[in-house]
Amino acid sequence: MRSVARQYVYWPNIDDEVAKLVASCNECASVAKTDRKTTMESWPAPEKPWQRLHLDYAGPLDRNYFLILVDSFTKWPEVVRTKEITTTATLRILRGIFARYGQPETLVTDNGTQLTSDRFESYCDTNGIVHLKTAPFHPQSNGLAERFVDTFKRSLKKITAGGETLDEAIDTFLLCYRTTPCRSAPGGKSPANLMYGRPIRTSLELLRPPKPLYKLPSTKQEKQFNRKHGAKARSYDSQDLVWAKVYSANKWTWQPGMVIERIGRVMYNIWLPVKQNLIRSHCNQLRTRHESEINAEAETTPETAQVPLSILLDS
Repeated sequence: MRSVARQYVYWPNIDDEVAKLVASCNECASVAKTDRKTTMESWPAPEKPWQRLHLDYAGPLDRNYFLILVDSFTKWPEVVRTKEITTTATLRILRGIFARYGQPETLVTDNGTQLTSDRFESYCDTNGIVHLKTAPFHPQSNGLAERFVDTFKRSLKKITAGGETLDEAIDTFLLCYRTTPCRSAPGGKSPANLMYGRPIRTSLELLRPPKPLYKLPSTKQEKQFNRKHGAKARSYDSQDLVWAKVYSANKWTWQPGMVIERIGRVMYNIWLPVKQNLIRSHCNQLRTRHESEINAEAETTPETAQVPLSILLDS
């Protein structure tokens, strides 16, 4: 248009004025192309775990929806399967998650009706949560949750293809994701390491050499307890005869038994010959049984107790 105008007329600033004329045309502006994308602006980096959370819904998948919650600092994800995506269902899920990890300072969501309702806004205001809503139809503003949704969907299809149920696949994915180092996380650590300050145990730990199961307990605490209750050390060896407390119907009775083996420091496997049963007892549930008690027990056998009364009177 500027070239055509210069072929016939001229005045100072002709190009600028022609451009202004076109820019002020409503018909031209209504069908214009979208401007070039502006420079990317990242969210400010959080300073601690669970400070800013990004929330989104995934689904439907097999008539199920999934509430996705991702911590921006640790990249720790929470995934909850639900049949409903109403405000009531969303708040019920969030209350359960916040009861375990605490309430965040900031919550970033899209403009879903369940997330923009007065009830949801009232919940955020009451609990001091700053609710930030992204621009409609601009998922890039909530990119952390959107990227995780894509990763979650693709991983779920791969895992369920191996025969696992939906719930098993979700648990498998979360355990793997939470224990995998993340490049975008501080120090390149795993979400679990940043969330708890330690790595959580997985089946891959079986590849390492075994470690002792238990450490020796605190002797200071033992001495205080023994001094307060007047407790004395007591132990039994294999084949020792004991009386064992046997519990039944909220009651207990002493039953004769024999020590089979010692388990740990104070636990024993006890064989009960009368009941033909093997039980496990604490040392406090046992007491020593002497030979004289065995003989006395043998003297009062069932055969002796069943002698007719007439014979006993004659004797």
